[in-house]
Amino acid sequence: MKRQLLLASGCSMLLAGWFSAFLLNTVPQYSSLYIIGPTLLLGIGMAVIRKTAGVKLTVVTMGLTALAALLAMNQLNPDKALNLSAIQRDNDVPALTGELTSIMIREADRVDPFAVPRWMETFADVDIQLFARLPGPPRMMAFDSRGHLYVTIPKLGAIYQLTDADNDGYSEQPVLFHVGMDYPHGLIWSDDKLYVAETSQVLELRDTNQDDQADNIRIVVDDLPDDGGHLTRSLAMGQDGFLYLSIGSRCNACEEINPWRATILKVNPETGRTSIFARGLRNTVGLSFSADGETLWGSDNGRDRLGDEIPPDEINQIVESGDYGWPFCFGQQLIDPELGSFERCQQTVASQVDLPAHSAPLGITFGDRLDAPEEYKNSLYVALHGSWDATEPKGYELIRIPYDQHLLQKHGEKFLSGWLSQGKVWGRPVDPVVGPDGNLYLSDDRANAIYRISWKH
Repeated sequence: MKRQLLLASGCSMLLAGWFSAFLLNTVPQYSSLYIIGPTLLLGIGMAVIRKTAGVKLTVVTMGLTALAALLAMNQLNPDKALNLSAIQRDNDVPALTGELTSIMIREADRVDPFAVPRWMETFADVDIQLFARLPGPPRMMAFDSRGHLYVTIPKLGAIYQLTDADNDGYSEQPVLFHVGMDYPHGLIWSDDKLYVAETSQVLELRDTNQDDQADNIRIVVDDLPDDGGHLTRSLAMGQDGFLYLSIGSRCNACEEINPWRATILKVNPETGRTSIFARGLRNTVGLSFSADGETLWGSDNGRDRLGDEIPPDEINQIVESGDYGWPFCFGQQLIDPELGSFERCQQTVASQVDLPAHSAPLGITFGDRLDAPEEYKNSLYVALHGSWDATEPKGYELIRIPYDQHLLQKHGEKFLSGWLSQGKVWGRPVDPVVGPDGNLYLSDDRANAIYRISWKH
């Protein structure tokens, strides 16, 4: 009986150790001291089982408890699911060879994952170069009136400023503009103010003394939902001067209690007054107004665990008071097999463009200000971050969707790929933005990089 109790206690400590170690991977910021807890639990658990049952059973138990903890973690927090195959070195990925037009990324510093040449595939006649490397995974970006590029790094709670002062195509040393934030994500620059969307609030940052650091901070909106689920908040600004703020769902597929979940909010940046602009949007990460400022568009990530083909990820035209269906419907008013009904779905707004399920569209931008041929200017660019809940990997590319007279073509066209090769991934595109120089900039939160894409003339 004593031996069984020791085995049970050893297994429990291993499970707790693995679970807490996996849990740390979902925490935006944590001290290295935090790893002491999981390490102690795993060490004591191994010692107890080894003393009780021997080395072989200890090895088997370690593997089984790791798998059990991983499955439990993914069930409790599916939107931050981990997988064992993701634990690999970025520089283990072989260089790509292009089947279309192959372009090698020109880099200033050959450091991982650029220790080997990286090749991209594209249909466009463009040059691609590494514009900057960041100390953490970059997400959303915005240019100010001076041509400085701001980028959020949620896991560091920071915003960095990038400048190409000598116009050589490479950014100088990144400058820490502001830090100590709660998972900052969406960015908008307007009238010498930088608006940033944290998980729980929206801030207005100003650099009043022009030293490239925020010194005037004002809370625009507070008390945003911060009870788990999707953490990122994205921003757009309309010609009406209002901010448009997306808030993802708390769950994979459920009826939300908090009315601000799975919505886009309309925010007065001066007063902070907030109202629901649109609802039924599970996780709209990309937000962008069209060139004329008349229509708002968003990229929405559909639910998981319905297979490899449904539901589609979506590009939606966001209209005031629109209901886009989640969690009852998706795509072209299709019924969710677990939650929806015909009557409910007939009342929703259908998607404008359906994208492959689990391709994970994130940042979007219109190309009207690009220094490029007209067909590329008249396009919406969409970063497909890539799948986790699919038998075969999907996404990992930048696509463009032709846009004409307020309408998007129903299917996107491949613009840039190469981050996925032979089932392995060395980069994940996040957010495309057009710079004041007419070039396209793209963040990558796996390679901790920003690319500069320019058209040849």
